[in-house]
Amino acid sequence: MKKLLLGSLLGLSTTFGLATAAWGHAVQTDYFVDLFSEELELAFTATYSTGEPMEDATVLVYAPGDQETPWLESQTDAAGNFTFLPDESLQGDWRIEFEKEGHQDILSVPVDENGIDYTNISQIENTDIHYAEMAPEAIGVLSAVSLGALAVAIRRRLSEAA
Repeated sequence: MKKLLLGSLLGLSTTFGLATAAWGHAVQTDYFVDLFSEELELAFTATYSTGEPMEDATVLVYAPGDQETPWLESQTDAAGNFTFLPDESLQGDWRIEFEKEGHQDILSVPVDENGIDYTNISQIENTDIHYAEMAPEAIGVLSAVSLGALAVAIRRRLSEAA
């Protein structure tokens, strides 16, 4: 009986351990500005927390004052790179969204009368949509299967003892 109980507990802990590992997969977007070039483009690199590039991710850029219609629609390259030069006549906060397969990162790029305010580029949200959609369901199914197996094993053990 002890072996059965320990085996079941091991199965449940493995189930929760695997789900926790899946939750750790997030997006990191870094940016770089070559201050010595003539055009001060922002170069972004989007990667997963594993270091894998966010290849062919959809990139939507929204101009200040219009958060409904993308000013630019593009994609990252194979290395997760994307370059962007905002129209400096449109001052305010530009919104840049990187999204692929439920993973998303959103940055705000402020532009004022002096151009891009590089020191105040910030992350608006960090949303990984797939977490809410998949992980709880997977935990529920795997937990139910583990508990069902435990119940069957206990029932068999009790019927053998009788």
